[in-house]
Amino acid sequence: MRPQTALTPEAPLIQALARGVCPICTLLRAFQNGMFEAPHRYPATSLCNFHAWSLAGASPAVEAVRIFRSMLEQSPVRQTSGVIELCPCDWCIALREQEDEKLAEFTREMKRDSFRDWVTEYGTVCLFHGSKLIKVLPETEAEVIRRILASNQQDLERQLAEFDAKVRRGEKGGGGVLGHIAEFVVSQRGVTR
Repeated sequence: MRPQTALTPEAPLIQALARGVCPICTLLRAFQNGMFEAPHRYPATSLCNFHAWSLAGASPAVEAVRIFRSMLEQSPVRQTSGVIELCPCDWCIALREQEDEKLAEFTREMKRDSFRDWVTEYGTVCLFHGSKLIKVLPETEAEVIRRILASNQQDLERQLAEFDAKVRRGEKGGGGVLGHIAEFVVSQRGVTR
C-alpha cells in the first residue's frame, strides 16, 4: 500500500522511491498538482487542453481568472493578418523541464551503491521513464532498469490475471491494478510523451 503523505514539488527523488510506483511519475504528479494549487507560481499565456481544463476545474478561481485573462490578452486572434499560430503549453514545458531534472537526478543517484542496490531490490519505474533512463545510463545500470521493468511487468501481469478472475466471478474491488498498469505503460496521467 502506498503512503498517503503528500510530496512537495521540490522533493528529492529519494523521498518518492518507497511508494511502489514510478518515482519520477510521482514527483511529476506532485509538481503538476502544485501548478493547479498555486498557479500564480507558474505563469502561463498558453496551455494545452489537459492543463487548461485542469486549471479551470482544480485551481483557485481568482488565480484561474488571472491566467485565462493573460491567455486571452496574448491570444493570436488579436493579430490583424497572417497565419494564426498557437504556442506550446507553458505548463507542459515546465513539466518537461522538471522531468529532465528528475531523470538527471536518478542517473546521478544510480552511481551510489546503496541507491542502486535498493532500486534493484525494491524499485519500480514506468516503461516511459525506464526507456529514457536506459538511453542515458551506462550499460550496467541500464541492465538494472531492464530487470526492474521486467519484474514490474510480471507483477502487473499476475495482478491483472487475479483481477480478471475476480471480475469473471462477478466480484467487485481490486480495480486499482488497472491504474497501476496504465501508469506502467504510459506514465502518470498528464505526463505527455
